[in-house]
Amino acid sequence: MKALVYARYSTHKQDGGISIENQIARCKEYAKFKGFQVIDIIQDLAISGGVNKARQGFMDLLTTVEQGECDLILTYDLTRLSREMLSLLALERFLNEYDCLLYTVEGQVDTSSVEGFMSFAVKAFFGEVERRTVKHRTKKAMEHLKNNGKVYNHDPYGWKREGDNLVEVLQEQKVIQLVNGSYSEGLRLADIQRMLNKRGIKTRVGAEWQPQQVKNLIEGYRDTKKQRTTEIGIATKAFIQAIA
Repeated sequence: MKALVYARYSTHKQDGGISIENQIARCKEYAKFKGFQVIDIIQDLAISGGVNKARQGFMDLLTTVEQGECDLILTYDLTRLSREMLSLLALERFLNEYDCLLYTVEGQVDTSSVEGFMSFAVKAFFGEVERRTVKHRTKKAMEHLKNNGKVYNHDPYGWKREGDNLVEVLQEQKVIQLVNGSYSEGLRLADIQRMLNKRGIKTRVGAEWQPQQVKNLIEGYRDTKKQRTTEIGIATKAFIQAIA
């Protein structure tokens, strides 16, 4: 069987020691053990797995599968392909459409059987749980730092950095109070945006206000209308319709 090897690392630290060279070597060893013929090796260097279309190697992988040039995809572990369950499940469905299998060295994923697919799906699920857990913990940590006046990834509007602490910027705090007061009186985001711009109140960088920037200043903001369609939403809807 013809195998296409895929390897990726996110940063120059190479994801905790799993170097690109190590990934490729392990995949070659596994292919030899299983009797697979490695026809090509695709790499994505120093790039996150979060945005699929930004990974040229990953996109080349999809094209190779479409052209029927390989029988299986072999990678070190599932996280090399993606850390998101939806992306992994969609990828497996895509591979299945073209009679292409998925194997990993670590975790022993093998979609050549129903049992193997079940193992793959479980690993994708737990990977998603881990990803969301990390995201949740990071968000809570950032909120804790902000609430305690500590510096984190950037200086939020209304605050400035002094050493490791954040101190209030009086003029910006007045804008925040104005925005929240207007919102509590029933003004919409667009109304508040126009008011700020009409009064000549600029953002920190001296530009006019946009709705999202106004929204970020409102404590406890709740959307009153359904969220507008997004690129991911449109693509996901089309995917669901296609596989139904």
